[in-house]
Amino acid sequence: MRDVIVMAFFIPSLPVCFFRPYYGILLWTIVAFANPQHLAYGFASTFPIAEAVGIPTLAGFVIYHRGWRNLATTPFFLLAILWGWFAFTSVVGTHTPALADHIADTWYRLSFVSKILLMATVAICVINTFERLRVFALVIAGCFGFFVAKGLPFMILTGGQVRLYGPPGSMIADNNDFGLALNMVVPLFFFLAKTESNRRLKVVLYGLFAASIPAIFFTYSRGALVGLVAVCFLMFLQMPMRQKVALTPVIVLTVAFALVFTPQSWRDRMSSLGGETQQLDPSAMERVNAWKFSWNLAQDYPLTGGGFETYTPDLFKIYAPNARDVHGPHSVYFGVLGEHGFIGLFLYLLLVFCAVRTTFSVASRARRFGDERALAYALMFRLSLVGFLTSGLFLGRAYFDFYFADVGCIIVLKCLCERDWAEGRFLGEKEEIEAQDDDSVGELVLADGEA
Repeated sequence: MRDVIVMAFFIPSLPVCFFRPYYGILLWTIVAFANPQHLAYGFASTFPIAEAVGIPTLAGFVIYHRGWRNLATTPFFLLAILWGWFAFTSVVGTHTPALADHIADTWYRLSFVSKILLMATVAICVINTFERLRVFALVIAGCFGFFVAKGLPFMILTGGQVRLYGPPGSMIADNNDFGLALNMVVPLFFFLAKTESNRRLKVVLYGLFAASIPAIFFTYSRGALVGLVAVCFLMFLQMPMRQKVALTPVIVLTVAFALVFTPQSWRDRMSSLGGETQQLDPSAMERVNAWKFSWNLAQDYPLTGGGFETYTPDLFKIYAPNARDVHGPHSVYFGVLGEHGFIGLFLYLLLVFCAVRTTFSVASRARRFGDERALAYALMFRLSLVGFLTSGLFLGRAYFDFYFADVGCIIVLKCLCERDWAEGRFLGEKEEIEAQDDDSVGELVLADGEA
């Protein structure tokens, strides 16, 4: 039955993706973040839904869309350079004999990351109004909100004794990755609720914001806990006094929850010491081993690193202190360093810096213009990046599509604000939807069909 429901929703939507690329981007986002195909158990679980949605969306974008203005920005320029560097390190790595043990995995990962970046580029182009940006952010929030709401009864019934995991087969299936994603979506829940005019939706978003905090706790991810503390602390600092007063009870209840209601197994997990031995626990040792591997590998290949998927048993024998403890990078930063060298890490951090700086620029001008909605969105995407960057200290999810979606949204927000402010309007105020070519063609086709 689940298979039928999933396919009944997606198959009729594919032609719409061609004539309305923006709709295709929304559908792609649902597939990427919610993974509805993995909630089924039959033929739908193996159906290539991502490709089925992506191909008509890209085709429609190329044929009908003419909106390229949002790409003429510094953050996108840096994103394109980073993408090119990923390709360059892949070519160099696959032609280096010492790194030839993972050639197939390198090309597969480059293809995977390129698909994410390609669809992020399309999203930057087609999200050309505030209403589209708002809906896109709501779709992202809704994808993760579904899993928060789904996990809430589970948390209550088990008393937090069992870890929460993301959807199977997705980038957030692991409890650590799921915690990272929840840290990134917490600011979306809060600021979307803050700016939402629909009262029912506002209540739902505030409810998901409150429910996400215990959900992050019960992923049992220490990296996610660090990210949660950073996000909540900065969120609190950047709020007006009236909102600080409103948020204080939530923070107090969260601290009380952590001290009183969390099970002993959670407290043991959050401790970085291994009890009486006063030694780092095995999980922490795995991280240290992987970080030293990344650093040692980058010493030998400082420019390009080892290429995608360089964390292999053969290379661990050479560069890791413990050759038998083979793991992924366990860090966004060490992961980029090991796979793309010091230049790759520099470009990655430069993109992060530019994106964060853009949010400060938008927020500063928004305060000057008195544009509260633009200010809220700038803070929202900045804090979402903070959740990624702080949790990413201990989690190896450098190419997370949510991160690139945040960067894309920041680019779009900057362009929309500059356009609206130049016309003497606030963000989204009396907004007229531009008649882009993709919409015009879609309307003509639908009109012909009705005739």
